[in-house]
Amino acid sequence: MGKADRSFLKGVIEGFYGRPWSQQRRLELLGLMQELELNTYLYCPKDDLKHRALWRECYTSDELQGLRELIEACRDRGIEFLYGIAPGLTICYSDAGELDLLRARFRQLLDAGCRSFAILFDDIPGEMAEADRAAFGSLAKAQCKTANAIHGELLARPGSRSIFCPTPYCERMADEQHGGADYLNEVGRHLAKGIDIFWTGPEIISREITVESICKLQKALQRKPVIWDNLHANDYDMTRVFLGPYSGRSLELREEVAGFLINPNCEFEANFVALKTLADYLDASGSWNSRGAYEEALAAWLPRFSTAAKDGVTLDDLTLLGDAYYLPHESGQLAEQLYDDVRCVVMQPTDDWGERQDRLRKRIRQVVELARKLTEVHRRELFYAFNRQVWELREELEMIEQYMDWKLAGRDPATEPFRSGNYLPGTYRGGLIRRLQQLISFGADGALVAADE
Repeated sequence: MGKADRSFLKGVIEGFYGRPWSQQRRLELLGLMQELELNTYLYCPKDDLKHRALWRECYTSDELQGLRELIEACRDRGIEFLYGIAPGLTICYSDAGELDLLRARFRQLLDAGCRSFAILFDDIPGEMAEADRAAFGSLAKAQCKTANAIHGELLARPGSRSIFCPTPYCERMADEQHGGADYLNEVGRHLAKGIDIFWTGPEIISREITVESICKLQKALQRKPVIWDNLHANDYDMTRVFLGPYSGRSLELREEVAGFLINPNCEFEANFVALKTLADYLDASGSWNSRGAYEEALAAWLPRFSTAAKDGVTLDDLTLLGDAYYLPHESGQLAEQLYDDVRCVVMQPTDDWGERQDRLRKRIRQVVELARKLTEVHRRELFYAFNRQVWELREELEMIEQYMDWKLAGRDPATEPFRSGNYLPGTYRGGLIRRLQQLISFGADGALVAADE
C-alpha cells in the first residue's frame, strides 16, 4: 500500500447526520485532500433527502448540476468521487419496480460522470417484510442480490468501484445478530467478488481496530474490508467536536484492509487535524506516533487562526483547544492536567492545592483570552465552529475560580453556601436534556445507574 496505489482507498466520507456541507466547503475539502494526497471522496450525507428518505426520486436538473460540479472537481484533482445511496429503510427487495428505481438513480449519476458507487444498508431495522423473506430467505441474500444486480448491469467496468455497507457494520452488531444469525457469512458467500464491504471495527465508534479482528472478519467476508472510520464523527453528540489525531490503528492494519475513509465532524472547519493525521498515518513507516503527528498538524493549522488583533491565537492556545476536545474516548494531555487540577481544588483542602492553584488560574485566564481571540479570527467559519465549545468551557472554569476564592475565604457551607451571581436557578446547565442526564449517571465501567440508587 503506497501513495501511488489508486486501488487503496484513502479519504473522506460526507456521511454524517445533520446539515450537509455546502458546495463551497466541499470544494475546499477537495483542495485539502489533493494537498494531502487523499484519493477518495464519498458523497452520502444522511440528510440529503434523496440519499435516504426519497431515494426513489431522481435529482432535478439543478441538483444534478451540483453533483456534476463535484464529480468534475474530483476528477480535476485526481480524487475518486463515489456516490452513495441508502434505500434500506423502505425498499421492498422482492418488488422488481424498486430495482428499476434504483437503476434509474444510478444511470442518472453515470450520465453525470460518476463511475463509482456505494449502496448502504446501515442504520435500518434488522427484520424484513414477509414478502421479502419468502422471496429470499434472509436479509443478507436480499441485499446481496440487489447490489449484485446493480453492479453487474451498470458498474462492473474498468476503473469503477462498488462498495456495500452491511446492516451489522461493526463487531458488536454482528455479535448481537442484527440482520440475522449468519448475516456476514452469507454476505461473504453471496456478494459479488468485485464489490467491497464497509466496516467500522468493534464498535460504531471504535477506539481501536486490531489486526486480529480484521483477519477474523476477512474469513467471513471473503475479502478485505474498507474501514468506514467514525473516530472523529460527532453527529451523535453535537455538544462535542473531536480535534485529536487519527489513532488506535496500527501501521500493520493497513495491509489487512482495502482502504480507510473517515466520516468526520459535522463542522467542516473542525476536520483539519483528522485529515492531516490520517494522511500522515497512511504514509508513515516504522512506527506511528499519533501525538507527534497531532502536534505537527496543529502547527500546520495555526496560520488559519490569524486574527484582527496583534495578540493572536498561539500554538499553546490551539493545543489546549485540541486537548480539551480530543477524541471520543480520551482527552489530551493539557485537558487531563486541567481536570486533575480542578478535581484537586474542588475535593481537597486549600492547604493541599500547592502549585495547582497558580497553574489552574493561568489556564483559566488562557481560556478566557482564547474565547476573546476567537471572536477576532479572520476566518469566521472557525469562530462559528468553536465558539460554543470554548464559551462553555470558559463559563465552567470561571465558576470554578469563583469556587476557589470562596474556599480560600474560609466560608462555612452550612451557613454560607457557595453561589454564583452569574447563574439563576434553572439557568446553569439548564433545560430538559440536562435534567434528564441528572437522573442517570454513567460509571467508568459503562454501567448506567439511576440517581436514587
